[in-house]
Amino acid sequence: MSKSISKTIKKVCEKVGTNKIVIFTNHLKIDGNLYIEDGKCEECHDDIITLTNALVCRLNDYCDCKEDECNCDDYVCFKYDWLNLSIDKITAYSVVV
Repeated sequence: MSKSISKTIKKVCEKVGTNKIVIFTNHLKIDGNLYIEDGKCEECHDDIITLTNALVCRLNDYCDCKEDECNCDDYVCFKYDWLNLSIDKITAYSVVV
């Protein structure tokens, strides 16, 4: 992806009015809150995305159970208060409204 993807993601979040985001890499699904210092991205880095309250899960290990209270995937997910992700690793993303 081009290095402008970080600013594009941040601008989309600003426009939609949310900081909740889901990012996919080749092997991971990452849910978290996009961190934008002072609510603006004039000083944003072009090559990283910073997330707070990030939940990182391996894609290959997801179960397909249909139970409402399924906890099968809990052991393959890891929570981080602060996570920096290289934009070169992003294959897809979505903002959560």
